Amino acid sequence: MTKSWNRIGRRRLAASLLVTAFVGLTGCQGGAPAESIQPVSRLPLPLQAYLSLDTYFIAQGMVKGRLSDGRLMHDQARDLVAATLYARQLAARNMMHPTVDGQKRVQLAIEMVLDCVQQANSGATAGCLTPPSVSGGGGSPAAGAFHPATAESAPR
Repeated sequence: MTKSWNRIGRRRLAASLLVTAFVGLTGCQGGAPAESIQPVSRLPLPLQAYLSLDTYFIAQGMVKGRLSDGRLMHDQARDLVAATLYARQLAARNMMHPTVDGQKRVQLAIEMVLDCVQQANSGATAGCLTPPSVSGGGGSPAAGAFHPATAESAPR
């Protein structure tokens, strides 16, 4: 009884291995993959906008992790939040009305967020966003520029 059972078990095992190998080899025989993978720039604009939104959420998660660490200077935290809010605004606007120019702006804003995270991770203590220029052409003060009376009233 044991010998006949052993033979049946071996035959089933051999048959299942043979079928598995056959299925595996037929999968390998498929031709070269179709050109289904395209660069993002060749995808339709709404799909590009959707992918940019995904990228924004990944960058936002990195910012959240860096902020929750708690070892940031005040200027770094402020700049991380400002850059993230700016990127969110651009990503949302581009999602609603995708354009090529809007897509480029979203990419630059997300890169700015990632640069701020990288600078904060490097141990630098300075803020990552450069303050807006207060001088106009030729070194003269820009319109609306003023000198604060005290350091506390200076824009940050």
